[in-house]
Amino acid sequence: MDNHKASITYKTLKSNLVNLPSYLTNLLFTANIKVQDVIIEIVTSTSTNNNTSKYYAGWSGMSSGSASSLEIDSIFAQSLNLVENSKITINLKLGNYEATNINLEPLTSSDWELVELHAQLIEDKLLSQTRCVAKGQVLVVYPNSSTFAKLVVTDLGNDAVNYAKISPYCEIAIAPKVRKREETKSVTSTKSTKRGGGSSVDYTDLPSVLKRGVSLPHGLYENIEDDDGYSIYVDVDDLPRDFNEYVAVSVVPGPNDKPSKTTVDEENKDLKENKRIVAKIVDYKHGNGDNIGLSKKLSIALNIEHQIGNIINLKPAVKNLPKRPTTFTIYPYIIHTKKKEVTINKKDTSKLVTHLTDYLYPEITNWPITNYLKIPIIPNILPYGALLKFRKNDDVNAWIRPYSLDTKKPIKFEIGDELLRPQSFIESSTNENGQLEAIGLESVVDDIVDSFTTSENTGTLVYGNSGSGKSLVLKLVAEQLNQKHGFYTKFISCESIMNENFQNLSKNHLFKYIQQCSWNKPSLLILDNVDKIMNVEMENMDASKSNQTAEFLIANLNNIHHQHNSNLSILLSANSKESINKLLLGSHLLENFTHLSPPDKSLRFEILEKYLTTKLDLKVNVDLMDLVSETEGYLPNDLKILSDRIYHEVLFNSNDDNNTPDKKKIVNTEHIDKALAGYTPSNLRGVKLQKSSINWSDIGGLKEAKNIMLETLEWPTKYAPIFANCPLRLRSGILLYGYPGCGKTLLASAIAGQCGLNFISIKGPEILNKYIGASEQSVRELFERAQAAKPCILFFDEFDSIAPKRGHDSTGVTDRVVNQMLTQMDGAEGLDGVYVLAATSRPDLIDSALLRPGRLDKSVICDMPNFDDRLDILKSITTKMDLNDDVNLEEIALKTNGFSGADMQGLGYNAYLKAVHVTLDELSKKEQEEVSVDNNKSSDSTNIDFFKVGSSEKKLKTSERIKLLHQIQQFMNENPNDLEKNHDVMNKSKVLITHDNFLESLKETKPSISHSEKIKLTKIYKQFVNERDGNMPDGTPSNEIGGRTTLM
Repeated sequence: MDNHKASITYKTLKSNLVNLPSYLTNLLFTANIKVQDVIIEIVTSTSTNNNTSKYYAGWSGMSSGSASSLEIDSIFAQSLNLVENSKITINLKLGNYEATNINLEPLTSSDWELVELHAQLIEDKLLSQTRCVAKGQVLVVYPNSSTFAKLVVTDLGNDAVNYAKISPYCEIAIAPKVRKREETKSVTSTKSTKRGGGSSVDYTDLPSVLKRGVSLPHGLYENIEDDDGYSIYVDVDDLPRDFNEYVAVSVVPGPNDKPSKTTVDEENKDLKENKRIVAKIVDYKHGNGDNIGLSKKLSIALNIEHQIGNIINLKPAVKNLPKRPTTFTIYPYIIHTKKKEVTINKKDTSKLVTHLTDYLYPEITNWPITNYLKIPIIPNILPYGALLKFRKNDDVNAWIRPYSLDTKKPIKFEIGDELLRPQSFIESSTNENGQLEAIGLESVVDDIVDSFTTSENTGTLVYGNSGSGKSLVLKLVAEQLNQKHGFYTKFISCESIMNENFQNLSKNHLFKYIQQCSWNKPSLLILDNVDKIMNVEMENMDASKSNQTAEFLIANLNNIHHQHNSNLSILLSANSKESINKLLLGSHLLENFTHLSPPDKSLRFEILEKYLTTKLDLKVNVDLMDLVSETEGYLPNDLKILSDRIYHEVLFNSNDDNNTPDKKKIVNTEHIDKALAGYTPSNLRGVKLQKSSINWSDIGGLKEAKNIMLETLEWPTKYAPIFANCPLRLRSGILLYGYPGCGKTLLASAIAGQCGLNFISIKGPEILNKYIGASEQSVRELFERAQAAKPCILFFDEFDSIAPKRGHDSTGVTDRVVNQMLTQMDGAEGLDGVYVLAATSRPDLIDSALLRPGRLDKSVICDMPNFDDRLDILKSITTKMDLNDDVNLEEIALKTNGFSGADMQGLGYNAYLKAVHVTLDELSKKEQEEVSVDNNKSSDSTNIDFFKVGSSEKKLKTSERIKLLHQIQQFMNENPNDLEKNHDVMNKSKVLITHDNFLESLKETKPSISHSEKIKLTKIYKQFVNERDGNMPDGTPSNEIGGRTTLM
């Protein structure tokens, strides 16, 4: 089966297998040859020297799209140098040697890193993607759909063969290929070579001490007075005896540090800042471990101001200059190139020299000064700092001791050329430490800080809704760990890197941050909004990037944690635990979880008081507790925005009379009402809340049900401090049951407005779905919506349709819904601020587990109204109607025995319609009389002709002419007073409902509940209340004829 001609065709196969032409596959299948036994030899030749190359691949078992083409994966083909559409020869090899031991080597160090990262996936997929190997040939392994690693076959376990079939029990070994590190030359020797000068000092052979640097000012060195020179604070007992009064200080480059290109000016290319600065040793016995304090000017000279964790190399400072230079050259920094025509005035130069002399004279006389020293910003003199150099001395290791003030030689300064430096190189004057404040979150921050200081290599996840203060908590934790415990902290906002592809995200960001934190240990890596780059896997969404990123982070952190004396912890934030990748939760990197819930009343009062009175400097003339009651469910960020809105309202409506004697703006109720109007807190955005127009007073009867509802829902909200001391769990669920049309739904919709709670109404069948798991998901989402909108009432109408007794559903959907309802209503987490109302007319059909205490605690009947209830209902209905004096509501109530509340409402509306018909008939009669009178008047009046200029329309009919004439005469003859008088008369005309209207309506209205149905329901309700034994069905399927079984 040799010498078959074909051409190469690229196809995405994601393997090292190929698709053969159809005639070859037919031959192989006809001969009953197994797919695994076939090795395909691909022979290519060059047209120039007729050299041939042979490559080997396995067969996928599939046919190519063309009879003359061999389909191969493009990446695998390119690794074999096979060009698309090139001509090849196919040889089929059978009866091949089986390799049981294979040695592989990554093609590059990047491939080795991928092998380390996806070791388990490569182990699982290598044999399924490859069936044969050849010595020296490249294999491509795909751990997932978007990543691949290239491996070279180095040994087949048999030197006599060049290719082999992989045995099912083959052992595969992959040799590591570590990235080679470039050897870096000594900074000192490089500078000495460049600048010449015959340096007489060689620091290479001097003893050195490595310490962890802390730039001052810092919380670990609070008792140090302001240091205006170049000094280090270290315990002298920790230094060798070779160290004297002065020390040469340098920073050891970290793994991510690269030589910075600080200038682009060829003329001044040798003017570079010295990276080894001589400083004075100050004995400090209160240090923390291996930390040493670096004075502010020393930190600036080393370009590490406001930093902590840098490895500092200390060497004895020897051979200072015997004579102090008489002249120092100052090279000012600039960050932008200036135009050539701009020249420095001599007067300005002399003035600058004078200021520099006054400023630098004490520094040079009191502290050691190093050649090529970076000096800090001098306000109004050197806005970006400068470089100080000894004149006529290019020795990078030259330094001078401090000199006394009575020295005879004067100190001179001269201004050199301006040096162009990037903005990042210029001294940073901002330090945010101490500027953050979290009201009411102090205990949360302290607990998180304690978890990091008591254990190493740990992880914490802070989760909560957007606006709950997660980012602020993370920044406060970072500040406390940095200032009080000496941690190096790296804060990363994942929203800024979420659009990066995996290669950039992993190598240019995460890997760099992890290496930086590991170098500056103890350290804390903070990933804010981590669910932006490592989100949970969702349906119809590619989660490969999220999985790769999570695997990369876990693998690299584990490598760091396995090293000796490592201390790298992570702090993450997300909207919820369910929103981040499951690999993170299962990796044991996260040990602690902190939930930021909405603030309670006392905390909301504290936040509002802080913002309004302290930060916005307002005088509040209202009781803040009233505003606190209106902001239930608001997050801290919502309260901040609300405070700003109040402030803007105060400014908009302010005048001189609105100020206190101390010039403070006054806040009143009007400002607060306007600020609240139209503002929706973040928790309620996107949540569909129902607003009912029914008031509590619109409901007649149901006195007992009303009282129970108020006790359950209004009292805990209105008298929260009293109920907060209750040692027992409060009632949070009510079942409303009763006859149809007796006010169950009406009562539920009115209670929300009465108690000031949010209201979400759910009709029973809305959440049912035929797909497995979809109905339960709907239930979970409902309770999440209610939790976000708390305090909230979650109302289920027709409850028996979604929560029937388990074991009676042929599909099992409602059984699973009931199970989900049970866990949501009385699970481990419980309900906080969410009240469940359920309405049904058949309580006997509801699963008994839902009716137990802790779920639907109280069952309230909405009974058929008696005489007093019917009279109350009639009074409520007719409150907004105009009744004639002859109406006797008591008589109507007596004659409506057996009517439900809905029937009574229908009776009242029908009576109103009867009265409307009577009123309309009277008005029509009056209009006809007026028209006849007007017609008589119009016959005696002056004739008026009607015409339209240039109109081709037909002439008006007689009736239309009369109507138009009437309108014109009324407009021309009547004065405005008459018009207003007629308008008042029309407004005073009302629809009066008489007793006869009610009687006529009563004749046409019948009870909606028949006598037999009422007897049936009464028996059901009686059994429901008095004869329940509490026994639950055991789930055993019915064996009766016609009985149904549950498909679980």
